[in-house]
Amino acid sequence: MATASSITPFAAHALGVVRAVRGAFSELLTSVATNPQDPQSVSRELGLNKNLAWKICRIIQSDDPCVALEQMPGASGIKIFLRCMERAGASAHLLQTGREAIREYEQLIRVHSGDRATLEMMGSELSASGRQQRDEYHRKQLFQGASYVWGVQTAVMLKVGVVGPGGAPGRLDFASLSGLLGFRRLRGDVAWVVATRRASNDDGSEMSPPAPEAVDPRFAAADQAPLLADFCSQPLPELRRVVSPAGTSFELVEGPVGNTGARSCVVATIQRQVPYYRTPENEWGEHAAICNTPAELLIVDLFVHKTFAFAIPPEAILYSELNASVPYPGRGRERNRLPLNESLQDLGVGTLLLPTPEVRRYSQMVQTLFDRRGWIPTEFHVFRMKIAYPVCPSALVLRYRLPLPPESGGA
Repeated sequence: MATASSITPFAAHALGVVRAVRGAFSELLTSVATNPQDPQSVSRELGLNKNLAWKICRIIQSDDPCVALEQMPGASGIKIFLRCMERAGASAHLLQTGREAIREYEQLIRVHSGDRATLEMMGSELSASGRQQRDEYHRKQLFQGASYVWGVQTAVMLKVGVVGPGGAPGRLDFASLSGLLGFRRLRGDVAWVVATRRASNDDGSEMSPPAPEAVDPRFAAADQAPLLADFCSQPLPELRRVVSPAGTSFELVEGPVGNTGARSCVVATIQRQVPYYRTPENEWGEHAAICNTPAELLIVDLFVHKTFAFAIPPEAILYSELNASVPYPGRGRERNRLPLNESLQDLGVGTLLLPTPEVRRYSQMVQTLFDRRGWIPTEFHVFRMKIAYPVCPSALVLRYRLPLPPESGGA
């Protein structure tokens, strides 16, 4: 009986299996004078199904072990392939080598995954090549399942933050915008939170910053959601305000389903005179885009004033929100860090408010934030992240190390 210490680790076992399968298949094809680089000729000359010929050749051609695991034919396809090789005149020795490679592949499944689907997911860790595409494929499946379970989905989740001078040393003003664009209910009895305002210290404890103000003065009352009304669907979405220990939330009330009930809801606030020098409680400045709605696309833009060199560029980190209510000591939440293979785009300083095709009237929408504070967009450095089918629930955090106060003698 094999013990845990005697079992070959997954990565080494999988890479060995891929090398063996690739080598066996290549030797079989070349031994009968067919070209593994040309799936059409393999199909034509051997009388092999086109799709099966393509899979075999793809396994041989690709240097990515993940591709080999994804393209491996099923048991019946392997039998057909080996019979074709035998009819074409492949030697008994090469056929035996091929069967042994397949048996080792089946052993890989038995030992490490239990089924092919799980093996393919585990195999994603074997190579960085193509990882972003594989991630997006599985996230899309998660989006479809989450939409069904939660009963809602949105076309675009938009998050915009603007970090600018606060008018006093060691202070900044922060304007933020959150939008669910093309939000649809799939069940009529579902109410849904569209924005939550909460500030916290590095250890997760609640922070007491200045109260946020609505960017649109028409929605500045304490019992109103801070809508940016000119960019919401009309008539305005009906929201209710919910106050809890976690912060103040605004939720879309129950309503009609599907396209006829589709809504776009945008809220925007500004916080003034937020301290930004490093303290024992806070080493990092963070701006989190909480993705708690199944979305086809997440767009996060962060504008940082060019004088805030300490915040340029920010670091992008993705965290799971499944245990968001659990307090973490220090940086303990790193255990919830998720893979992030999309890149933070540096759009430079002086960039105009360029439109993004997925968001109608984007430039005008963001200009409203700058106008409210009297900032000039061309004085800001711009960073952007786009994630198709973002993990739900998760938090995309853009963070930077805060500067030490001048009296400390550091920076």
